[in-house]
Amino acid sequence: MLDFLNYQFTPLALGLSILAGIIVVFQLLHYIIVYGRIIFYNKGRKKQNEEIKNYNEGISIVLVANNNGAALQNQLLKILEQDYPEFEVVIVNENSQDDTEYILYILKQNYSNIKVVNLQRNINRFESRKYSLALGIRSASYKTIVLSDIVCSVGDFDWLKSFVAPLENKNKKIILGYCGIESKKGFVNQLVQYRQATKAMDSLGMALLGFPYAADGRNICYDKDFFFNNDGLIKQYRDNCKQEDYFVNNYAKAYNTAVNLDSKSFVLRPAFENYKAFRRDAYADYYSRRIFAFSDKLRLSLLPFSTLLLYSILIFLPFICFPWQYVLIPIVIKWIAQIIYYNKCMKRLKIEALWIFAPLFEIYFIFFNFNLRVKKLFTKKKKHKIKWA
Repeated sequence: MLDFLNYQFTPLALGLSILAGIIVVFQLLHYIIVYGRIIFYNKGRKKQNEEIKNYNEGISIVLVANNNGAALQNQLLKILEQDYPEFEVVIVNENSQDDTEYILYILKQNYSNIKVVNLQRNINRFESRKYSLALGIRSASYKTIVLSDIVCSVGDFDWLKSFVAPLENKNKKIILGYCGIESKKGFVNQLVQYRQATKAMDSLGMALLGFPYAADGRNICYDKDFFFNNDGLIKQYRDNCKQEDYFVNNYAKAYNTAVNLDSKSFVLRPAFENYKAFRRDAYADYYSRRIFAFSDKLRLSLLPFSTLLLYSILIFLPFICFPWQYVLIPIVIKWIAQIIYYNKCMKRLKIEALWIFAPLFEIYFIFFNFNLRVKKLFTKKKKHKIKWA
């Protein structure tokens, strides 16, 4: 029964075993160093209301509406009634054909802090959302700009106060926040929750380490002068990459960027309707990576590539009569560490208990992401068209 203890390693088996061990150590270090930043976000800090004085300078929240009448009625009221001394909500209405304009008119009669910018036609044929955001930011009255999405919901009336608190440090020009996904039954939503958690754990963890490279544009804050002094969105008007990824990857640094993981600062976007919508969003994320710095592309590839290599080695070893008991050791170590860190991080991000399935979801996304890479290789560039989404 214990014959595997007498196994004599061949040079090939020894080499592959050492390589598998190195990969496991690398992944454990990634969990500890990057994901650990998310887990211990508040360690050594005082509570926010003791640590930071109340930041109470004026703020402009910029939103883009495109046939979002229902969302305006359901989500906007909580934003308009934030517990904050001085703020405005700038809404760019992108040629909406539903009752958006009428709802905005009614809301404007009841809330003096609404500013509406009506965009009837995109005559420059720019990528619509970026052009609209730029118009909204230019129309803002205050130097602090918070960007979100009209369909996103804020969890608390203190969302704004909580989110901008790090601006008490005058050196901070960008705040990166967390945007989650509304919980919904079904396998697709579980995939979305896992993917959203992993993205946030990686990007926000690296930002907390001092290496910001990406963000979620549904919960981000800019200093207006800093934003336009670095060309704003001008360089990417005709590009379909995500505006926040481009700007953060180019201009966010350790000294000018803060991360806010206070649960009151979170926002939630709606759950995806179906798998097709989820896949389309995932491809948009993957497509945006092409504008990242080479070092960020390399780092983002290391974890999935090392995972694929590890599983390939462990599958191959039994074919050369390598004891299966030894194959289990790196798998068990990796999975235990992965489950523990996903458990802690998901609790921090207020995500329901999917952590136990983290290893299975990781395997699924190895094939999913490979499929996205193949799609990108065989997707021809299409002539740019006006998009109102």
